[in-house]
Amino acid sequence: MKPLMYGYLRATVAPGDEEAERLERRLHELAEQEGFCFAATFRENRPGERGALSELTAELRRAEARHVVVPSLEHISRHPRVRDELLEQLREEVGAHVWTADRTVSPVCRL
Repeated sequence: MKPLMYGYLRATVAPGDEEAERLERRLHELAEQEGFCFAATFRENRPGERGALSELTAELRRAEARHVVVPSLEHISRHPRVRDELLEQLREEVGAHVWTADRTVSPVCRL
């Protein structure tokens, strides 16, 4: 059985928007290419919200999953300090590894 991977994105567009759908498809494709079973995408729709991130954390804990893929680290937060704190929270609370689908250099794994 393949390990589970969940997607997370911060989209300021309405569900069903082509850009958001394209990003979600990309996360799914990358997870599959790397040998994961893509489970679901958690999406924040408004700036400053963290409800979906909390739901993702709860789901990771419930499913005993450890992998999250994001389009870029900016989807965690645009603010470097907040982003680092949230990444650390994911690592500490559920042992999550956050993968990025972009080509930027980051302190986390990249696909």
